[in-house]
Amino acid sequence: MTKIKNVGIFAHVDAGKTTLTEQLLFAAGAIRTMGTVDTGNTHTDTLDLERERGISILSAPISFHHQDQKINILDTPGHVDFVTEVERSMLVLDGAVLVISAKEGVQSHTKLLYNALKRREVPTLIFVNKIDRMGVDIVDVLGQIHRDLSPFAFPLQQVLEVGSKEAAVGPILTSCREDLIEQLTRISDPLLTKYMAEEDIGRGDIAEAVAHLTAGGKMVPVLFGSAMHGVGISPVLDALCDFLPCFTPCNEEVGGIVFKVHRNHVKTKETYVKLTSGTIEMRKFVGEDKITGITKLVDGQKVGAGSLTAGDIGIISGLHALSVGDTFGVQPSLEQLNLSKPSLNVRIMASRPSERQALLDALVIQAEADPYLDFQLHETNDDIDIKLFGQVQMEIMKETFKRKFKLDVQFDDPSVIHLETIKDSTTVVYPMRRKSVHPFASGIGLRIEPLPLGSGVEYTSEITTGFLQQSFQNAVREGALEYIDQGLMGWELTDMKITLMDYEYNSVDSTPRDYRDLAPLVLFEAIKEVGTSLLWPINHFILEVPTPQMGKAIADLSQMKATFGDPQITGDKCVIEGEIPVETSLNYGPDVQKYTSGMGHFENRFHGYQPAPEGYVCSRDKFRLDPGNKGKYLLAKMSAL
Repeated sequence: MTKIKNVGIFAHVDAGKTTLTEQLLFAAGAIRTMGTVDTGNTHTDTLDLERERGISILSAPISFHHQDQKINILDTPGHVDFVTEVERSMLVLDGAVLVISAKEGVQSHTKLLYNALKRREVPTLIFVNKIDRMGVDIVDVLGQIHRDLSPFAFPLQQVLEVGSKEAAVGPILTSCREDLIEQLTRISDPLLTKYMAEEDIGRGDIAEAVAHLTAGGKMVPVLFGSAMHGVGISPVLDALCDFLPCFTPCNEEVGGIVFKVHRNHVKTKETYVKLTSGTIEMRKFVGEDKITGITKLVDGQKVGAGSLTAGDIGIISGLHALSVGDTFGVQPSLEQLNLSKPSLNVRIMASRPSERQALLDALVIQAEADPYLDFQLHETNDDIDIKLFGQVQMEIMKETFKRKFKLDVQFDDPSVIHLETIKDSTTVVYPMRRKSVHPFASGIGLRIEPLPLGSGVEYTSEITTGFLQQSFQNAVREGALEYIDQGLMGWELTDMKITLMDYEYNSVDSTPRDYRDLAPLVLFEAIKEVGTSLLWPINHFILEVPTPQMGKAIADLSQMKATFGDPQITGDKCVIEGEIPVETSLNYGPDVQKYTSGMGHFENRFHGYQPAPEGYVCSRDKFRLDPGNKGKYLLAKMSAL
């Protein structure tokens, strides 16, 4: 059987990832003509929007054969607004190529991607692209890689010429043989033994050591080239086959991972899976769903097939129950990476009120493909709120609705998503039905406690099922968690532990619904008693400006309540790195471009939540029934509203 490996191509936006993918497909003979990003005819950027804007929006799998191996390539988006596509593709990888622009070096998004691959223990190669650009300093780029990514990133070849169309690289493993052997003996015991015994170390010994160390995550091979001019492409092809591990199935039972969901032109659900074990066939069942179609990736094409074998990626029709991130069969559950979180909330509406239902249907379909696209319906009006990562994603979504669903949509100005957390611990007990307190045939006592920043919400019970049976316990939990998406100021509650510590029960009258309806009332009574504090989102930023503008940059950052280290000055360039509130820096990127005449650059990515400054106030309208308003809540539950 052909060996199979699934390789992701990752990079900061504009580093040349899609161009490299196109070159690999062409060099392997999978495509006859090579497309370019500028002309909008690449084989992985297939959406009209991708071709028009020159950026990848969706991850795109495509395959080729080389050295008797089938390699499924996943070309992923580089823009931070589409990081969830990147996150999902990492679920199915056997190896990765991280593309770094030799001109820009290691950027903040590059670090995020590398750290995510490292957490997933994905064997990774680095391709330093654009060595043809003027001003490239290979020594400096390698220094950045060693400092910011891995000290065990070892070049497999020499760079013979940089800074022009004549850029060239030496043969892999031989053009830097002595340096590479010296580096490898630091981490390879077999090579060290041979080296100390003064035995001959041949090319095969070096290749074996590189493959073993790369597969184990102990080294990162580094290659160089220019994807635009086809420099260094053959060495990358060979390195993919020689140094990244092939997939090895664990058993013969069927198992797999869903990493993408798509609706085709006739709205049929297509589920992209990596089969991790066994074989699936047409008309067989996965759970309760019957497979009605299988499409395989074959040398740049999508081809109908009767089966899919372990290790391969396929597009399956008929899997209605599975969503992105789900596993099936013997595949264990996978922990999500959570590379980022949406930090903007925006109200979306159809241009014509009569199309509101069509908009909701479209949002359901889009959310099916992107679980992060969380949308909320206001219970008191027709408003629809969605969560987004940034302005570019909002622009793409507007065009997507227009082209895919024939809907003209409008957005209000985005607002920054805040969170709330409780200020202290307390306990509140509501006894069994007393009309002066509540009308429910149940009694509940809840204790709430603050948790450390970033802990989320925990729920636990000190009552055993021997006293209060499981169905009633489940109802308390469901009720307690039902309304925590809007706290006292309207924002989602977090960093809080909720404990069921007391109860009353009547075997004649009590039902699970009584406990489910009472729990929010008790919880919000406790929350109101201690009050909540506001958390605001923070981005990690890198600001690069010409040195003469350093003073203005520092003044701006201080005014925006940023925290940062000492500016790093290299020649006529100043780089400042730190953390900055999203709220104060929403439009700073265009400002930097303006006051530096296009010479500056402001880059940021989501870092987490921190307490907002004392006295800072930001509330949000309640979009559903509010248990904090006891009167209205009870009237609603009694069907009086």
